[in-house]
Amino acid sequence: MESKPVDKARAENSAEDLDTAPEYVEEGGEPTPPKRKKLSWKSILAVVVALVIFWQLFHVLHQSGGKKNASAPTSTATPTPTPTPTPTVTIGGRAVPASGGPSIVLDPGLVPAGGHVGIFGSGFTPHSRIVVLLKMSPRSAGTVIAHTWSAKNGTVVSGFSMPSTVTQSGATVIAEQPGGGQAATAQLVTSGGVGTVTIVGKPAGKPGDVLQVQASGFGPGEKVNVYWGRVSGTPAAVLTADAGGDVARSAIRVGVAPVGETTLVLVGQRTHTTATTPYLMLGLYPSTASHPWAVRAGHPVTYTGNGFAPGEQVLIYLNRADGVPALTTTANQYGSFSVSFMIPYGLKGRQSLTAIGNQSRAATTSGFTVEPYLPSVQASTYGALPGTTLSFYATGFAANEVVLVYLGATKGQMGKLVTAFRVNAEGAADAAGDYIVPSGTQGALYFTLVGQKSGGTGVAKVDVTPAPGGGQVTVPSQPPYVLPPSLGGKPTAAPSKAAAPGAKAPGAKAPGAKTHP
Repeated sequence: MESKPVDKARAENSAEDLDTAPEYVEEGGEPTPPKRKKLSWKSILAVVVALVIFWQLFHVLHQSGGKKNASAPTSTATPTPTPTPTPTVTIGGRAVPASGGPSIVLDPGLVPAGGHVGIFGSGFTPHSRIVVLLKMSPRSAGTVIAHTWSAKNGTVVSGFSMPSTVTQSGATVIAEQPGGGQAATAQLVTSGGVGTVTIVGKPAGKPGDVLQVQASGFGPGEKVNVYWGRVSGTPAAVLTADAGGDVARSAIRVGVAPVGETTLVLVGQRTHTTATTPYLMLGLYPSTASHPWAVRAGHPVTYTGNGFAPGEQVLIYLNRADGVPALTTTANQYGSFSVSFMIPYGLKGRQSLTAIGNQSRAATTSGFTVEPYLPSVQASTYGALPGTTLSFYATGFAANEVVLVYLGATKGQMGKLVTAFRVNAEGAADAAGDYIVPSGTQGALYFTLVGQKSGGTGVAKVDVTPAPGGGQVTVPSQPPYVLPPSLGGKPTAAPSKAAAPGAKAPGAKAPGAKTHP
């Protein structure tokens, strides 16, 4: 059947008409569904203008209402966008992200301070700039450690050196595109300030021995303190790491630590990296000696020792091992010392000296003998008559000491002090002191000479015979002898009495008296 012609004017109706297009039906056919006319640009423009006018009118009314009720301001809350959840899948009982994205792998994942870390990534936007950051804690902003570009297939190859200042055990590496683009993270485990140290040779010895060590894991050029059995205080030695944080084979002396199993500890001064290794500390067995081993009081003695810890203080006790030490000295780098002192007066017989290391507590005892003074004395004459003035000769006393002369000493008693004198630097005196033999004296006179400091004692004997012809010699009586201030006596305040007429001055010799050296 021939179809009817279509009205082209109505078929090409303008898009301004929002009604549906007319239906065209062939003869005997079914009607076709109506077609919706498209909106023209003029209609769209009219709608936009109407919306703008409506918005401006609403804004004016809103401001006028706000001025009337200024005490009740209104605020428009911005709705918080709901984040789109990341699709996940369950593997092994745990939900993991199902969507792909960039990722990075670290090689190695366990690195010491100063070590190199390689970064290998994929899934980034091709030919994009990548910034690598290192975060030591979740709250830190991170430090930029590398810049790179992704390849045309989205892969990334980069690396960095672990900062030598890192002292903790964990960190996070982030590779991201600047401006909030794609990012990937990976966990990095550091040595956490732990280095390594190795003893070259036998790991056992005593303080003062020399051994060699080598270590690694410290900061480049860092100073490294060496401790024995502790991690603080004054270091036994200070080593220096090279540019790679290693300590080449270095010689050190074994320090002081308790005997038995102990630890050699190395601590970096800047990074605080710590390296330890066990060590067997052997005991110290020092020895000492006195030179000479027999000596008199007032003479010097040299006391030497060895086998102590190098550089430690040595405490020296006399006849005991506690309290206040008699002497202190310091051992040299080889653990030896030498000290001299004068033997004090008052010591007699066997004496002991105990030396104790103030740090190692190693101790040893030796001694010396204080010999007595055995002076030799004699009077100026072996035989005398009444009225004879006697003087004395002496050797073997202590240098420059005062010698007291007693007459009539008995067992347990010194007798009567009759004169005194001072010996010279050699402990000797010639024709010193004076004593007048009183009248009526017959028989032997015994004089005991005693060193005031040394305690040395000597006895001189003088035989007194009667005057020739049986005559009686009259000798004025002598006042009691008083030790003068020049010999250590106390000064006298009262003036001495004048001598009796005809009396002989003290020290004057009787006519015809003989003296002998």
